[in-house]
Amino acid sequence: MAAQFCVKCGSSLPADAQFCLKCGSPVAAAPAPAAAGPTLAPPPSLASPSPGGGPTSSDLSGALGLRGQRSFLVQHQVLSMGHSYRVMDSNKNHLFTVRGDAGQNIQGNMLGSLVGGGYLGRFAARSVTMSYTLVDPQGTVHGSVVKEGGGNSSTFTLTDSSGQPWVVISLSRGVMGGITATAADGQGRPLMSTGGNLMRHNFMIKDAAQKDLAKVHEAWVAVRDTYNVDMLGSIDPVYPLVFTIMLDFEKEK
Repeated sequence: MAAQFCVKCGSSLPADAQFCLKCGSPVAAAPAPAAAGPTLAPPPSLASPSPGGGPTSSDLSGALGLRGQRSFLVQHQVLSMGHSYRVMDSNKNHLFTVRGDAGQNIQGNMLGSLVGGGYLGRFAARSVTMSYTLVDPQGTVHGSVVKEGGGNSSTFTLTDSSGQPWVVISLSRGVMGGITATAADGQGRPLMSTGGNLMRHNFMIKDAAQKDLAKVHEAWVAVRDTYNVDMLGSIDPVYPLVFTIMLDFEKEK
């Protein structure tokens, strides 16, 4: 039998003790061992260390140059075969890139062409699993996003460089073209959501209490396919940014 210790003073106790011999506190019954299960990452909105000493959400934002920033520019790289996105600060300094896989994108386009293009072609193209990497200007990879599903329903999972899942984005399309998207942390707790006709870059991202978290809107003076993402609520900006980029990718398909 494992050794017992007083929960109040820490003194060693005999195996059958009912009270501490030093301070007299009752000995609490040992809880039954919990069943083994997968270890989930802590919620990304918290700054607590991740399991195994891996990076926290704040570490990821620090590595990508987001710490202290509230306004960002997101630019779709229109010449990129992999649907890549460049994230900049309000002064147009490059912070990081969400880089798509060109081969996977070509595969999706080919599949869409095989079924004749149009609505059915886009439906088929969205069924291809896609992966993205979060890369800083020096080329270092700090995380990844994997998109699964397809048709009118997709799931995007953001993981850090150690493979820990931080955010799961669920997206569905309505029959009239509207999009509903929600995001939850690694334990399934809701973080943010948006919905409606998102074909233009003008919409709000809400937190779990339906308060404004971030505003996405077209840049007044910018090249094509560049838009603003402004933080309004208290959340690590990496999550609304990735959320917005995945929405934009899905609109493109």
